[in-house]
Amino acid sequence: MKTAEASLSDQLRQVMSLWPSGVTVIAARHGNEIRGMTASSFTSVSLEPPLVLVCINETAHLWPLLEKAGRFTVNLLAEGYEHTSAHFAGRPIEGYKPLSSEESPTLKGALATLHCQTWAVYPGGTHKIVVGKVEKVTMGENTRPLLYWNRSYRQLP
Repeated sequence: MKTAEASLSDQLRQVMSLWPSGVTVIAARHGNEIRGMTASSFTSVSLEPPLVLVCINETAHLWPLLEKAGRFTVNLLAEGYEHTSAHFAGRPIEGYKPLSSEESPTLKGALATLHCQTWAVYPGGTHKIVVGKVEKVTMGENTRPLLYWNRSYRQLP
């Protein structure tokens, strides 16, 4: 019996699992509503002007809020914050509210937080490619990053 070949989407998912990345929580606030989402799809774009990008699925609960807010934060997670990543990746911890209530929500314990104004939004298949102009950087404690590779959290040796 011949097994079916994996779809191109499944093959891409497998390949991307081999690419190690840091873990972030993208957060936004509009009015009294604050939302966050775990994302590893984050990169710097330019130093002049200071630009970064994140990719957000159009069906994510964060997307309509971020679109209205016109600003967002990128919170880089530190080792030991796997529970925070899981919380914002759809496995909420009851009563856990780690985001501040500021206009640009920050995450307590983050390695660093980038405060961004939405600079441009581009279509990207099922996602929106959101380019943010960094307006402020908040550095956290000098710790090590939380890493994700091969569908598991990892630590630097």
